[in-house]
Amino acid sequence: MTMWHPYRSGRAVLVGAVVLSAMAFAATPVGASTAAGPTCGPKTVTAHPAPGVGSQETFTVGPAGTVSLLQQSNTTLKVTDTDPTHGWKYTVLSGSGTRPHVGFQGVGNPNSQERFWARMNTLGTPGTVINVVIQSCT
Repeated sequence: MTMWHPYRSGRAVLVGAVVLSAMAFAATPVGASTAAGPTCGPKTVTAHPAPGVGSQETFTVGPAGTVSLLQQSNTTLKVTDTDPTHGWKYTVLSGSGTRPHVGFQGVGNPNSQERFWARMNTLGTPGTVINVVIQSCT
């Protein structure tokens, strides 16, 4: 006659539950992407003379295109135009304020990116210099 041992049965259920939980936790979901994101280089900062309140200036963003900024005040800039070159698209992430931000992305190559930020100087004589930051990613 076989005796039922509740202690052994409980242990078996516990071990089975732990193993199944670990397998479920470690498994990659079917639809999950394993692709790595872009690798970005250092940000380059270039100082440009500000065009003056009410005036605008156009900046080249690597091979991706150009961004035109209007100086609204000694602290505020506004993106007035973005012109991507052939094979690039753009997204205006922040169109106006103290730090406008525009991102360019290669069509069909999402890791190929050019990132553009601009900000007015706040030291010295405010509103006389636009610091342009560009970062390239592949």
